[in-house]
Amino acid sequence: MAQTLLPLIHKARVQGLTVHVARSGLSLGDEASAVALEDGRVGILARIHAPLLGLLPLRRSRLIGHFGPKASALLMPELDRGEGLRLRVVGVTPEFLAGPGGPEVHVSVWVRP
Repeated sequence: MAQTLLPLIHKARVQGLTVHVARSGLSLGDEASAVALEDGRVGILARIHAPLLGLLPLRRSRLIGHFGPKASALLMPELDRGEGLRLRVVGVTPEFLAGPGGPEVHVSVWVRP
């Protein structure tokens, strides 16, 4: 029987983007995962488009950024607890559409009660 998930964070902006959003292949609904970083923040891993030798299509899991301090403080106990978090991409603004604030990626976080 499927277990109900509750929203923990409805929409959080990914800080410190490490990928070119337009070339990453990220789209709405893509899965992501959270990982504790050495500096106490919570990083976000997602499967992005990373062709092998520039020719063969391939998707690899890569760190795309991290949560801000408030979201990291909220997620750390859940990561320590070991329960499965469900992260989904809920917003993508690539470089060619971005304003002065730059490109954006937003994710939502759901957790088991």
